[in-house]
Amino acid sequence: MSDSITCPNCHTEIPLTEAISHEVEERLHIEFDEARRKAESEYAEALALKDADHQSQVAAARAEVMAAAEARASEKVATELGDLSARLEEQASLRRDAEKRELALRKEKRALQADREALELEVERKLDEQRTQLVSSTTERVEEAYRMKLREKDLTLEQMGKRIDALQAAADQKRSGLQGEVLEREIEDVLRESFPADGITPVKTGKRGADVLQRVRSPRGLDCGALLWESKNAKHWNSAWVAKLRSDQQAERADIAIIVTPALPEGVNRMAFHDGVWICDFASATTLATALRHALVEIAQSRVVDSNRSQALNEVYEYLCGREFQHRVTNLVAAALVMKEDLDAERRASERSLAKREKQIDMLLRNSAGMYGELQAIVGGALQPVAALELTPGASEGEEPLALAS
Repeated sequence: MSDSITCPNCHTEIPLTEAISHEVEERLHIEFDEARRKAESEYAEALALKDADHQSQVAAARAEVMAAAEARASEKVATELGDLSARLEEQASLRRDAEKRELALRKEKRALQADREALELEVERKLDEQRTQLVSSTTERVEEAYRMKLREKDLTLEQMGKRIDALQAAADQKRSGLQGEVLEREIEDVLRESFPADGITPVKTGKRGADVLQRVRSPRGLDCGALLWESKNAKHWNSAWVAKLRSDQQAERADIAIIVTPALPEGVNRMAFHDGVWICDFASATTLATALRHALVEIAQSRVVDSNRSQALNEVYEYLCGREFQHRVTNLVAAALVMKEDLDAERRASERSLAKREKQIDMLLRNSAGMYGELQAIVGGALQPVAALELTPGASEGEEPLALAS
C-alpha cells in the first residue's frame, strides 16, 4: 500500500501512517463490499425479469446503481480524506508545540545547571577564603601558645634537672639492692609457675646465703635433689660470685648451683657450666631448670632401681620355679597343640580338594588336546594353530605338549 494518498479536490499528496492507512483501507473495503452486494442484489432482481423490454431497463438500472455506488464511495473517500488531512494537520501542530515546549524546557534546564554551577563555585570560593582566614588566625594562636609552652617547659626542665641530680645520688645507693630483689622475686615466681610440684624456698632478705632453694620432686613425690639459685643484676661479671655460691651450696647441701645474671663471663653464650656452677641469663633460666630437674629425677630413679634390683631378681626366680609359672606354660603349650591340630586338619582337607581339581583339569586338557588333534587331522593346514597344544621344538611325536605335561 502507498505511504500517501491524493486529495481528489486539490490533488495534493498526503502522507499516511500505517495505522491510519489500515483503518481507511478497511473502512473503504467494507463500504465497497456493501455497495457491491447491494448492486448484485438489485442486479439479480433485474435478471429475474423475463421480458426483453425490461433488459435494457435492467442494464440501465445496473449502470445507474453502479454509478451511484461509485459516486457514494468517492464522496465517502473524499470525506475521509478531508477528515484525515485535518487530523494529520492537528497532530503536526501538536508535535510542533511539544517540540517547542521541550526546547524551552531544555534551555531552562541548561540555564539552571549553569546557575547551580556558578553558585557552587561562588560558595567554594567563599569557603576557601574563610578557611584561609581561620587557618591563619588559628596558626597564630597556636604558635603563640606553643612559644609559651616552650618557655614553660624550659623552666620546668631546669627545675626538674636540679631535683633529678639531687635524687640521683640517693637513688644510686638503693638501686642495686632493689634490682637484685626484683630479679630474685621474678626467678621465684617463674620457678613456682613452671614447677608447681617442687618446693621453692626463698632466702630471707638480710640472711647470708643464696636467693632461692628449689627441692626437686618426681611425679610420684620422690625427693630427687636440690637446685640453689643466685641472682646478680650487674653490668660486669665478677668471678668472686662463683666461690661464694659454692660455699652456699655446701652449706645448703644442694646438688647443683646456678647463677642468673645478664653479665655473663667472656665466651659464655646464654648458658654454660663454669668453675663447678651453672651460669645463664634470665631468658634461659626456665630451660636450664627443666634440663637439670630431668637429670636429677633420672638419677634418683636409677638409684631406686639399683636398690630394688636384687629383690626383684629373687622374686623373678621364685616365680619361674613356682607352680603358677608351670601352669601358665602348660596352658600355652596345650593351646598351641590344639591350634596345630586344627591347622593340620585344614591342610589335609585342602590337599584333597586340590588333588581332585588337578585331576579334573588334567582330564579337561587331555580332551581338549584330543579334539584339537582330530580336527587337525580332518581339516589339515586350514585350522589355526594353538600354541599351547602344539609340540615344542625338540619333542618327539609321542610326547605331550609342555602345557599338558605341566
